[in-house]
Order: sequence, then C-alpha cells, then structure tokens
Amino acid sequence: MVLIAILLLLVAGIAWRMKTKLGFPLSARLLVVQWVTLAMGLVVLLASMAVIIPPGQAGVVVLFGTVREHVLPSGLHFINPFSQVVELEVRTRNYTMSGIADEGQKKGDDSIPVITSDGLTVKLDATVFYHLDQDRCAKIYEKIGTDVEGQILRSQIRTSLRDAAAGLTATELYTTRRMGFVENVTKTLTTAFKERGIIMEQVLLRNVLLPDQITKAINDKIAADQDAQKMAFVLQKEKQEAERKRIEAEGQAKAQQIVSQSLTPQIIEYQRIQALRDIGAKGNLIITPMGGATPMIQVPARK
Repeated sequence: MVLIAILLLLVAGIAWRMKTKLGFPLSARLLVVQWVTLAMGLVVLLASMAVIIPPGQAGVVVLFGTVREHVLPSGLHFINPFSQVVELEVRTRNYTMSGIADEGQKKGDDSIPVITSDGLTVKLDATVFYHLDQDRCAKIYEKIGTDVEGQILRSQIRTSLRDAAAGLTATELYTTRRMGFVENVTKTLTTAFKERGIIMEQVLLRNVLLPDQITKAINDKIAADQDAQKMAFVLQKEKQEAERKRIEAEGQAKAQQIVSQSLTPQIIEYQRIQALRDIGAKGNLIITPMGGATPMIQVPARK
C-alpha cells in the first residue's frame, strides 16, 4: 500500500508540473487529476500507517528486519508505513497430548510414555493451559517465532512428565501420589515457561494407562479392600445388634423381677376372680364357688 500511495503522489506532482506548461482546457483537466490523485495518495498513505490489533492478540512490529521492543495491544494504532506487524495470540490456550486419536494437537497416539522407578512403562495423557506474556511477545517472536507449541511446549512438557515420573512407582502414580505428581510437574513447567515469556496456568493429568498386569493387580487389591470394609461393616452391625438384644433382655429381666416382687397371693386371687367374672359376663360360663373350689359349667350361648 505504501508503494501505491507513493505512485499516486508522484502522479499528482507530475500533473501539477504539466498544468503550468499547457493551456486551457488541458490545464483544467490536469488540475482535477492533480487533486484527485493527491487525495487518493494521502488516504492510501494513512491507511498503510493504521493497523488494528484484534482482541486477544498482541502486535509485534518489525521494521527492516529489526524487532521493536514495544508491543501493540489490541486496538487501533498508527505505525511506520514501512513496518510489518506480526500478531501473536495472548489468550489462554491448551496443548493436549493424548492416546485418543483426534483429541490432541497431533493425530494418532500422542500419549507420553514414561518409565517409573520400578522399571515399568506407563503412558500418560496430559493437557497444559498457558498464555503468552503480552509484554514479552517481542522477545518471544525474536527468539522462538510464532510456533511456540512446536518449539518449546511440546518438548518441555514431555521432559517434565518423564522426570517427575522417574521418582514414583507405577502404582503410586496411578493411586496415592497422583496429585503430588501433578503439583511437581506444575512447579517445573512454571519455572521453565517463565524464562521463555510463557505463563503456565494449569496442568491436567487426564489419564494414566498402566500395563495390563499392573491394572489387574490394582483392581484386585481395590476389590479386596472393599470386601474387607464390607465385612467390617457387617461385623460392626452384628455387634450392635447383639448389644441391643443384651440390653433388651436385661430390661425384660428387671421388669419381670419388679413384677414378681410386687405380686402377693391376695393380688393374684383378686385378678383371677376378676378374669372369671369377665368370662361369665359373656354368657359362656357359670361360676359357682364351692368350698374354695371354682367349678366351671359350660352353657351354650343364646341365639
């Protein structure tokens, strides 16, 4: 665009020089050409100086092969028309390496094989969230270029995962030490990325693929632990039930003891007579006291 602007301005200058040598009406026509080309040249020149940086991007200015230190934030800027602006994304991005096809940046199996302290090979699926430091984008472009993932992230992530896994067994990596492993990798990547102008946000260990024999052994152990917990629960429940029955039996024994202590022959005789009277009142029995005995004669009920 700068060349077009210069060409238009040259045409305007030539028209201005020639109109003084030519008479009317050519001079009038050249005057129109002069002002039109001059206006167009100025517009094109201003347009070549203006640059708009989209949201989430940062502009690196390169002038005659030299990278300028000042980084352009998002928005409208006016720069040297001979400068070139390279845009770098400063939004949060993620880089995924996975054994599942079409899930990460690279096709096919891109999981990271690591060797644990017990000599087993374990495959890891990981995702790293990061973004570029906007103030250091000029240095990033000068030292690395635009392919930050291919030049820095990929190799650094693989190295950090392998170094961290070397101090753990396969079982620890799969179960008890997994969170500690992620924290160790996060700390290592944070330091390594910071030196390059990259800000590390989060590391996700998405999957740990163990050898088949180790997976079976772990699953068997988990199943055995669950069975043991279930058995402990059953024993605890039985113990509580036995305790409940003991307390209930003690309560019944105490109640019977209290009742037996409160009963006298007179009270027993009185309750017996009351019960016989209740039965006789229903028309089923006639009670005739005879010498202390109580014969009972069955009488058919009235229809």
